Amino acid sequence: MRLDRDQLAELTLRRQFPSAPAGRPALRDLRTVFRRIGPVQSQAPRAPFLAAASRLPGLDYHTICAALESYQLVKTSNLRGTVHTSVADRFALLDAVARLGRSTAILRQLGLQRVDPAELEAELEAFCTDAWRSRDEICEHADQWLAAHEPGFGTLGSSSNRGLIWGHSGLIRRPKDAAWEKRTDIYHRTAAAVIEEAEPVDPEAALAELITGHCAAYGPVHRRDLAFFFGVGLTRVDTAVAALGDTLVQHTGPDHEPLFDLARPPRGGESDPGCRLLGEFDGLLLGFSGPNRTRFCTEEQLAAIWRKANGLFAPVVLHDQRLVATWRTVARGRRTEIEITPLPGESRLSEDIVAPPAQDVATALNLDLADLRLLP
Repeated sequence: MRLDRDQLAELTLRRQFPSAPAGRPALRDLRTVFRRIGPVQSQAPRAPFLAAASRLPGLDYHTICAALESYQLVKTSNLRGTVHTSVADRFALLDAVARLGRSTAILRQLGLQRVDPAELEAELEAFCTDAWRSRDEICEHADQWLAAHEPGFGTLGSSSNRGLIWGHSGLIRRPKDAAWEKRTDIYHRTAAAVIEEAEPVDPEAALAELITGHCAAYGPVHRRDLAFFFGVGLTRVDTAVAALGDTLVQHTGPDHEPLFDLARPPRGGESDPGCRLLGEFDGLLLGFSGPNRTRFCTEEQLAAIWRKANGLFAPVVLHDQRLVATWRTVARGRRTEIEITPLPGESRLSEDIVAPPAQDVATALNLDLADLRLLP
């Protein structure tokens, strides 16, 4: 089937914005939404809160915290070595795929000759089984263990090497206290000690299952989108797609590119969810590879959202099926203002359009919203 840009946008929006549940959103609705929209990139601590607020308007801060505190939603360093938040029962799949490239990275970066990367990872998991460990503790332990098992090894040294160690995909992350929306996740623990859904699975089977989930969340998608999102090579993607057989179908995109989708895509959802305030690293951008991130904006607008120099993505406003503005919170004592700035080529939004989703953000982050500032 040949799809134009409007059709692509509507198909993805229906998957990313499920129909509103009856009554006030609850914890079960939050789990359902995160299972549907897929892993949320979360190096900005509030990103999963904003993903929840934009997909479940009215969901409150304490419900989101409860999901994180009970590890029904878990934060781990997995896809592309980057922290993501997902439902616990996706952990084993994400971990299996994340490990595909870690062995090569460990060998290359640390220059190991004798130690097998799997041995090092097993040691890290053993060290973090009985207690939450800080990043410094984990790196110091790795230094000592490697010095004893790898002749000539000195110390991890660089922040990149240290991140490779404490960012092991088999460890769950958490902050030092319950302020999940503000704190960096500096403590880590072995997943099997925290959640039940942590038994190892076959990585190739895991990749195939995750690909079906990604199509369900973002489809139709290009094979490059799948390779980017899961941090694997195109050959692995092609093998997994072939193994899925008639589970997937192929469409033709507006630029004549081949796109994959589920033969039986999920039903329901909102083709036009109205105005929503989306968080940093939102899936409407990060669900796709670099060249394909213009499904909901122009290339000029993407440049205003995506700062390639540092890899940051600004929070954005969705309206009329397009990304039309960026936004930010500004603290004024104990109260907070939200500033909204139109993207190039877009008009300033009216307050009556923006006020409800702004209040959803305040509810999800437990903010006292003082004012909305709609900049020209």
